[in-house]
Amino acid sequence: MRTLNTLSELKETGFGQPPPRHGLNLLWWFAHECVQIDSNGSMTANCDPASGAFGFERFYNKESLLPKLIHPLVYYEVGNLHKSDSLPDYVTENYTGHSDSSNKDRIIVSFNSRWKTFENIYVTQHSDQFHFDQNHTYCISIALLKDIKELSRNKDFPRGRTNHSEHVSIDIPHSAQIKPYKSQSSCEECCAMLTSVLFLVMFIAAIVWFFK
Repeated sequence: MRTLNTLSELKETGFGQPPPRHGLNLLWWFAHECVQIDSNGSMTANCDPASGAFGFERFYNKESLLPKLIHPLVYYEVGNLHKSDSLPDYVTENYTGHSDSSNKDRIIVSFNSRWKTFENIYVTQHSDQFHFDQNHTYCISIALLKDIKELSRNKDFPRGRTNHSEHVSIDIPHSAQIKPYKSQSSCEECCAMLTSVLFLVMFIAAIVWFFK
C-alpha cells in the first residue's frame, strides 16, 4: 500500500476530489480535531472512536483491505454521512442523501483503546455501495498530517501551502499559459518587419544615389 508523505502526493491521488466529494474536508477535520501528534511521533486521539463519536464505527476488514492487526489494535472508520449528524457543516454541506459521490470517502484508523492512540491513518473510497477500492486506499504519514494541521481550510487546503512544505501549484488554464508567448512572438515579428523596411529604404536610397 502506498504511503502519502506530501500534499502534492495527496493531490495526485484525487482523493476527495472534486465536489460534492467530502474526503478532503473530512481529512482536514480529522487532522485538526481528532489527533494530537507529540514530538516522538505518537498520535494521541482527541476523540474516542470506540464510543461512536462523530459517526465512528467498527471496521472489520473482512476483505483484507488493510493489514491484519494485533490486539489491542482495532480498526474504526469515519465519514459515512448517512450515519453521522455530528460532523461539522463544512464536511456534510454537499451531501445529497443519495447513492452518489457525495458520500464516497472514508477515513479508517487503527486505534489502541488502552493508550488512546492511533497507530495508522488511512484514506479510502467506495468502489460501489458495499466495497472499498483497494487501488484507491492510502496510508497517511505523520509528516502529511502535520502539514495539514498547518493549513487553513478555506485559504490553503487543498492547495497545499504551508510555511515549510512544498507549494502545490494550482493548474493554470492552457489559454492563460500561452498569452505571454504570443506577446513575445508578436514583438519579435514587429522588430523583424521594421528591420526589413529599414533595409529596403536604405537599398532604394543607395540605388538612387548611384544613378545620380
